[in-house]
Formats: sequence, structure tokens, C-alpha cells
Amino acid sequence: MNTKCPYCNYLATEHETLDNQKNPKDGEISFCINCGEVSEYSGTSLIKVDVNSLDESTKEEIKKIDIAWLKSKGISNLKEKNNE
Repeated sequence: MNTKCPYCNYLATEHETLDNQKNPKDGEISFCINCGEVSEYSGTSLIKVDVNSLDESTKEEIKKIDIAWLKSKGISNLKEKNNE
């Protein structure tokens, strides 16, 4: 399954849900590895979602993923600067 992020148009070719499913279902949440935005699966595409409308458990999980994503982006940026 290929999907495009509705925020940055990043083309994702690999998907895995929080409970390790490989083929997400309608209503499941996606975190863009390129821009860090959260969206929701709808059919075979992704739609924008208001994170504040999600349940507390999902928001906490997203927060953890966001922190890890920000750390990895920071490390990647430092490595790029050191290679210049």
C-alpha cells in the first residue's frame, strides 16, 4: 500500500500500525516520518486529523513517537552538519 501524507505529500510505501499490523484499517492513525504530522487512514488514502480530537491514550502514544522522531531528526541534522 502506498499513501501520500496530506500535509507534505511524502509518499510512504511501508506502513505499520501501533499494534504491529502491516495493513492499516479505516480510522487508524498515521505519523508521517517526513514531516511529523498525524493523519488518519480512510480507504486507501490518508486524511488530516485534529490530534486534540483523539482519545488520551492515542495522544500519549503520539507524543512518545513525536519525541523519538524529533530526536532522530536532530541527530540526522547534526550528522549532516558534521559532514559539511
